[in-house]
Amino acid sequence: MGNKNNFRVLLVYANAPMEPLMPLGVACLATALREAGFDARLFDTTFYKKSGTGNSQDERALSLQIKAADYSSVGIKSLETDPVKDFAAVVADFKPDLIGLSCVELTYTQGLRLLDAVKGCGIPVVVGGCFATFSPEEVISCDLVDYVCVGEGEDAIVELSRRISSGVSPAGIPNLWMKEGGRVTKCAGMKIVDIESAPIPRFDIFDPKRIYRAMAGRIYRMVPIEFSRGCPYQCTYCSAPSYARKFSGSGRWLRFKTIGQVIAEIDFYIKEYDAEYFYFISETFLAMPAIYRREFYDAYKKYKRPFWFNTRPETITEDDIKELEDIGCHRISIGVESGNEEFRTNRLKRHYSNEDCLKAVDIVLRSKIQLSVNNMLGFPDETREMVFDTIELNRKFKAKNRTVSIFQPFRGTELYDYCTAKGYLGSESMCAESFATPLLDMPSLSQDEIKGLYRTFNLYVNADKSLWPHIKKAESLDEEGDRALSDLIEKVKV
Repeated sequence: MGNKNNFRVLLVYANAPMEPLMPLGVACLATALREAGFDARLFDTTFYKKSGTGNSQDERALSLQIKAADYSSVGIKSLETDPVKDFAAVVADFKPDLIGLSCVELTYTQGLRLLDAVKGCGIPVVVGGCFATFSPEEVISCDLVDYVCVGEGEDAIVELSRRISSGVSPAGIPNLWMKEGGRVTKCAGMKIVDIESAPIPRFDIFDPKRIYRAMAGRIYRMVPIEFSRGCPYQCTYCSAPSYARKFSGSGRWLRFKTIGQVIAEIDFYIKEYDAEYFYFISETFLAMPAIYRREFYDAYKKYKRPFWFNTRPETITEDDIKELEDIGCHRISIGVESGNEEFRTNRLKRHYSNEDCLKAVDIVLRSKIQLSVNNMLGFPDETREMVFDTIELNRKFKAKNRTVSIFQPFRGTELYDYCTAKGYLGSESMCAESFATPLLDMPSLSQDEIKGLYRTFNLYVNADKSLWPHIKKAESLDEEGDRALSDLIEKVKV
């Protein structure tokens, strides 16, 4: 294999078509490897039309959730070639000593198709990501996989590369499972990354055009910046609480970078990548400590570059919104998810009232900051009436845009366990896409009903109720329903 200076690692990002924001996790892995002296490159499926999953951007535009954006204006075009053949060609040319697949449940199967194309090359494979973390037994049992990273991977992949390049057994590396001769060895311990001492993530490993990302129909040079890892909340459809429990013996899962680190990254990305827009990554941005937010507001005033983040209704205050408006915040996304208070509280563990939600929305709407609202439907045991509770709540305010997604029972979440116990989910079921395909088989709502409500959600929210009988026709997944849908999209202004 040679020494580490010519040890080559091919990272693989199995992504859905045109999900354009650069993934911070891959950037962190690549930066850690290169800082350690290894040659890291990337195979990314984002621009491939034939990547094996649907195009969520097109689906969301069709269901009136986002404005369509013309990425050809910045030189981005879909790749018409076969990603599997292209991947095999990259492996033959680069000759990696290790392949690292980063994926989530939605893209795991797609990643395996790539790996299968080079299975005879004798190159060891490590798989990481949320799916690998919560289903390591399933991943390590695949004959295409030699190692599984459980949890954060920056330290693990660097140490794995060191061991392989030096001819030393990788056994005992924290967060790493390994398979040798059919025998599986689980990691001896768990470890979390010290994000305060981590290097600034660099995005040079990506195609330069990957920096472009649309927001409200306009395309920006957008860079993600991580403020924290972990979340103080316990939403049952999210894996964050499970991460906290899994690593409870390894330190505090909820961690923050210093504001000094964040500002250093902002300066770097402006200088190196001419960043025009930032996506600030924190599970719930305004849940960060008040003194921390205050320090950030003071430090960011000089930039005046637009930014966007996600938060929850109960974290929004008049004072914070005024500060954010003054320093150039462009958009805030608020998770509403369900409009049925009892269900939202008891099943989703989101503890706020609809009145609190409307007050938070009103605070943002009275500012210059754009409001985006996230909704979900197709939850386990959800009924049509409960979906319309969500629709009715959304009708009470005018957001800049509303997204709606179909609930997916991801491994590692409380609701996955609930769906399995209720028999709504087969043992072999695998989430395939997050925007338009239901996976649950349950009596309260059929899969076709969920699909119909998904595609008409924003029509119900925005149209006069006199049109609702016509919208109901558009729920039907047949030619008549398609005609009604097309007609309504022309009539209803969103």
